[in-house]
Amino acid sequence: MKKILHYLYFVALVFLFFACRNERLSIDVSGIEADLDIVRLEQKLFEKDSVRFRNNMNELMASHYDFFETYTAYVLNIGPPDHPEFASHLHAFITDTVIARVADSVLYLFSDFSPWEKMLEEGFRHYAWYFPGKTLPQIYTCISGFNESIFTSGNSAAIGLDKYMGSDCIFYRYLGIPRYKTQKMYPRKMVSDLFFSLFITLFPYQEPVDHLLANMIYLGKALYFTEAMCPDLPDTLLTGFTGQQSEWCAANEEAMWTYLAEQRLLYDTERLTVQRYTGDAPFTSTFSDQSPGRTGVWLGWQIVRSFMNQHPEVSLQAMIEAYDAQTLLAQSGYNPD
Repeated sequence: MKKILHYLYFVALVFLFFACRNERLSIDVSGIEADLDIVRLEQKLFEKDSVRFRNNMNELMASHYDFFETYTAYVLNIGPPDHPEFASHLHAFITDTVIARVADSVLYLFSDFSPWEKMLEEGFRHYAWYFPGKTLPQIYTCISGFNESIFTSGNSAAIGLDKYMGSDCIFYRYLGIPRYKTQKMYPRKMVSDLFFSLFITLFPYQEPVDHLLANMIYLGKALYFTEAMCPDLPDTLLTGFTGQQSEWCAANEEAMWTYLAEQRLLYDTERLTVQRYTGDAPFTSTFSDQSPGRTGVWLGWQIVRSFMNQHPEVSLQAMIEAYDAQTLLAQSGYNPD
């Protein structure tokens, strides 16, 4: 009986994945070049050989100063390279007992970065197709001291590999990171996280009114952008939800939308209301402990999907830049039932 139930659950997940695939985003990018320049910063910083380490530092200072300044000042919080005590602060970080163990684990786990490089290149082929002429960002990998998963600086984006070591990573348990966060801290999640963060950098929030609906649709646009860059990824990798949480959202979409509308929450400008439905959390407190957090973002994504399906003539960039939340909702034909 257990085998039958497991089989049926697997079939349900497969059906959910293919049912949610967006055919509009299935485009051929095989002829598009996306030559990414990926700098493995953690390999350079945690080089054991002192001569090679000095050479690496000289190269970083000469070729990547602006990014390195952001990394050390705002991610590691040890100050910029021109700080009088920078060298001693950097040395203390690199030789810290825990960080050194983390670095060893990261260097082992990601010794071969080619699988993730291929996924990133595929994503940036889609980016080049949708935004021709745009310069591709410089990509860095690094150890963030568990401070950042993804961060951007100018025309560069960085991945904190120590935030993608696997949901059951022992360091996360030592740090007491809650399960609803660690369930998203595994290697395959880094690619969708990078494109989601890239959207936030490229298209900052500009809605005239800061209410719940505006935040839902803005972040829904970010998810749709991520989906457009990574159309072959399952929804769970885009949202960070488990399969069960994704199923819960699909089954309760109408009830969630009806609740927000009837309780007049869509145009609520209270920060706590916005956070309750768009912020990371173990579940959405007004719905069910079976629900994920960020259900408002998921609903915003469904509204954007509905709009784009209704308007095949509207480009991705036009949807992002030319349609405010209220106009997009009004023209989306969104009606969950």
